Amino acid sequence: MFLLILTGCTHNQAKNLNANTSAVNLYPQYMSNMQLCDTLYYGRRTNQTHAAIGAEFNRRGLSKSWCQRETNKLYVVHAYEYLSKKIDSDSSGEASAVVLPAN
Repeated sequence: MFLLILTGCTHNQAKNLNANTSAVNLYPQYMSNMQLCDTLYYGRRTNQTHAAIGAEFNRRGLSKSWCQRETNKLYVVHAYEYLSKKIDSDSSGEASAVVLPAN
């Protein structure tokens, strides 16, 4: 039931419910975009320096406006976007021709 209710929340609302508030103890290269945003702008604890996190943030081409837009999206919208991209990539793979070796 809690998971069903959480899908109708945004990332910011989930943080207010103490979800996604644990420390991020990964190298910045392995952090998700949202983890980079949380540690850089929203005060989520980490064992990495802000310089390392900022460098990875810039390398990925992220911005503060992107972070704000993503943290205010509903989780159900994130799931829909993920699934639609997955279906599109699967359907494009079916159209490729199979090359068989010559006898």
